[in-house]
Amino acid sequence: MHVGSARPSTTNTELAGSTGTYVDDVAPAGCLHAQILRSPHARARITAIDTAAAAALPGVRLVLTGAQLAEELGPLPLLVEPDAIGMARGVVPVLAVDAVRYAGEPVVVVVADDEATAAGAVGLVVVEWDVLPAVLDRDAALLPGSPIVEPGWPDNVLLRQHLDAGDLDAAVAAAAGRVDGELSAARIMASPMEPAGIVASWDQRSGRLTCWASTQNPHVLRSYIGAALGLSTHDVRVIAPRVGGAFGAKIPLRQEELLACHLSRRLRRPVKWIEQRREHLVACGHSRDIRCRYDVAHAADGTILGMRVDLVADVGAASALSGFVMAMNTFMCMPGPYRVTNLSMDLTAVVTNRAPWQAYRGFGKEAASFFLDRIVDHVAAATGVDTVDVRLRNFVPAEEMPYPQPSGPVTDSGDFAACLRLLLDVVDVPSFRQEQAAARLAGRLLGLGFGQELTPEGASPPASLFGGYDSAHVRMSASGDVTVLTGVTSPGTGNETGIAQIVADSLGCELHRIRVVQGDTDISPHGSGNYSSRSLTVGGQAAHLAASDVRAKLVQVGASMLEADPRDIVVSEGRVTVAGSAGPGISLDAVAAEVHLNPHGVHMNDVEPGLEVVRYSKMENVFHQPMTQGRFSMYPNWSNASAAAVVEVDPETGTVTVLRYALVHDSGRIVNPMLADAQLQGAVTQGIGAALYEFVAYDDEGHALSDSFMHYTIPSAKEAVRVEIAHVETPSPYTHLGVKGVGESGISAPSGAIAGAIEDALGLSGALTAPPFTPSRVWSALHAAGGPR
Repeated sequence: MHVGSARPSTTNTELAGSTGTYVDDVAPAGCLHAQILRSPHARARITAIDTAAAAALPGVRLVLTGAQLAEELGPLPLLVEPDAIGMARGVVPVLAVDAVRYAGEPVVVVVADDEATAAGAVGLVVVEWDVLPAVLDRDAALLPGSPIVEPGWPDNVLLRQHLDAGDLDAAVAAAAGRVDGELSAARIMASPMEPAGIVASWDQRSGRLTCWASTQNPHVLRSYIGAALGLSTHDVRVIAPRVGGAFGAKIPLRQEELLACHLSRRLRRPVKWIEQRREHLVACGHSRDIRCRYDVAHAADGTILGMRVDLVADVGAASALSGFVMAMNTFMCMPGPYRVTNLSMDLTAVVTNRAPWQAYRGFGKEAASFFLDRIVDHVAAATGVDTVDVRLRNFVPAEEMPYPQPSGPVTDSGDFAACLRLLLDVVDVPSFRQEQAAARLAGRLLGLGFGQELTPEGASPPASLFGGYDSAHVRMSASGDVTVLTGVTSPGTGNETGIAQIVADSLGCELHRIRVVQGDTDISPHGSGNYSSRSLTVGGQAAHLAASDVRAKLVQVGASMLEADPRDIVVSEGRVTVAGSAGPGISLDAVAAEVHLNPHGVHMNDVEPGLEVVRYSKMENVFHQPMTQGRFSMYPNWSNASAAAVVEVDPETGTVTVLRYALVHDSGRIVNPMLADAQLQGAVTQGIGAALYEFVAYDDEGHALSDSFMHYTIPSAKEAVRVEIAHVETPSPYTHLGVKGVGESGISAPSGAIAGAIEDALGLSGALTAPPFTPSRVWSALHAAGGPR
């Protein structure tokens, strides 16, 4: 099957043949190379910078400090207006001017004829530092008298949220028992195969800037670049070539992207900046560093009667994104799939002298899943009720969908119990318990644990360019070939295939006739790009609407050509026929030719010429007016899944091996099962990485230690597990096709499922509260409990 790719003159097969074009492959004539000098300190004043030696190096075209750049270029535009959500306003300079706020912050840029010369010149820049005490964790940031991370702020609080629902005091009074504890999710990061990069080329004659960027959001990037440089969006073109993974880390706007554009305009030469892996690991942006303290009241049968939750997120230094959405998502996704009507929750997001948060797959929802899995397991241990029964007892019933969450959003659809019951069949729990007992007799410790995830998708935050709508332009030529231009993009997920399928079904044409074009702001209609699993739910819906309009005209003209009532016309597999007729009908190509070649013919009477339609799709169940408890709902559809992990634990070393992982997922109607399963396989592997291996480490002075894959461990093919995947489909009532997102699913459940499995293997309860569950942590928890039970 051949389906046109997201970029002109390319196809999906190029990726298998290693012929795809990525940003680093773009090399305009006369292209210069930029390299960044980054701060080695978490917090320090810049007392002097000597760039003379760097500037004198042959081949160096420009050396700029933050103070020099500030005279020419202002700070980064913020992605969301802070006042819209009550967030403190951060100021993010493109290059640090007087002080640095985290190790890795850009300080000086060098532009040279080639990458090696630029890197050599960076090493010649001498900076004098006045190193200051750094704020390196959330608790220190909240202490009275703590150093202020962001100049001009009264304290280190970025955002506070509070929620009360029901009558928590009454629930506590009626409870048979209470459990409480503290959990935390580790600071981790996205690790795409291709780090970030941009090639900016300013054309002095036309006054136009063209950028090739490894970005998820070309139109958004264009808008921010234009605003920052004082250019009309007509004068900025952004092209997204092939993107070697993104996972949220390539949502604009980063300092380096804007810097390359400014440098190109200043030097009147193309400028390329390609992120090195060490830069990515130290400074690209982290995620998930959040703590949860909980106090839960429960009945004797495990029913959760009330819950008090206090969340504190360390979002690092302020950035254009500021990390607020991820922290708010963790807050919003509790109590998630469980019906807990008596609730008190607090969220505090604090800034520290660590690298800023950046978007990462899961986007805060995975932290909520881990916290809830551990809370449910704690309730199960306290009551003696099996954790599966506790989950089934507390799930929101399917018949109550759409279900309003206490925090305001509405869960559109789902049958959580059906997913979990199917999972039990997939795992075959009785057979596993027999296997577990036999393994224990042989000296092997096996365990089974469960995880649950609820994943809202299609984020539509207010007062931003990520506002929750998208577009598609569908056109059919006289030969019957179809081009789809879409505002969504693909970071390598194959969504162009899914969009082509939707259009083929809507038009009734063959799949191979469709070419999907995306990722070029001069060609594609305006859209918000790829994030929050919105490609098919929003972009695919827009394509469906546009294709349906084109089909309606084809049906009208085809009916005239066949002398039939339009209501009797059937369009399928490229043929137009009359229902109930034995005749062969006519080809769709013939109808398209009639529209284009005979606009004044008899079959085109009262029919507008052309076969082109542009449509926009907006999720109607998103609202930004504070109608519900003073909050807003920005997620239109909610996927969910139940997961089970089988692990083996070596009690001598604490090493954990995942033997099986099963997932039953519900993303509504599935457009392409192969693509959906591939997304889930990859996401689960990332989730296993977060559960067992990944965390960003700093020393006591705030120096980032996780600066290579030797020090930041991600799962390889050796550690990956073949995921056993099954599906339950509960269509969303708010999308035309019933689809829900799948791209962010799968990553949230592994930490909870693996924690439960480890404890099941060792006979422990509540011992694992903070991933990753490295051998040393598992060994320590085991021996603190006196060994396996």
